[in-house]
Amino acid sequence: MNVFPNTIGDSWHYMVKDTTIQGTQDSGSIQYNVDVLIVDTVKWPIGITAAIWQFKYPGWIDSNFVFQTGDTFRFMDRTNSYIVRQYIMPFVTGSSWPYVTGIGNVTTIGQGDINVGNNVFTNSWQIYGDAGMPDASFTIDQWFKDNIGFIKLYLNPSGELIITKHIQDWSLISYELK
Repeated sequence: MNVFPNTIGDSWHYMVKDTTIQGTQDSGSIQYNVDVLIVDTVKWPIGITAAIWQFKYPGWIDSNFVFQTGDTFRFMDRTNSYIVRQYIMPFVTGSSWPYVTGIGNVTTIGQGDINVGNNVFTNSWQIYGDAGMPDASFTIDQWFKDNIGFIKLYLNPSGELIITKHIQDWSLISYELK
């Protein structure tokens, strides 16, 4: 089994709490589920094989191309024109890298135990930091468990041009790895 799961058939089921803030007005929160499925691979002319990850939200589906080059796992948008996020593996306490192109870095804080729903994930990696551009930056607090994947994700957008913020808190409910 891979430390970073990226195999056709791998799937994760998340509960997302999405809080909307318009300016300084809290508009409330909604909860919904997102299913993440690795559905296929594509081979690019440059010799890279990328897995196609589908993110099934209520009412729509998004996708990313995910591939490894050296020690870096990259998530590219569905048009393969920009980096959605990236990770340097294996995780090492204190390591830091750009999460996306722009300003700010994320840092591997270290390993710890985290409760997610009714599950306790031991020796999970916490990744924390800021990323984006001055007009659209966000804070990331993410937890990754080797051989399982992402178990917890908190995104808090900020920046001068963000009028409506969606603060998202993702929690893993279940998963199946091939």
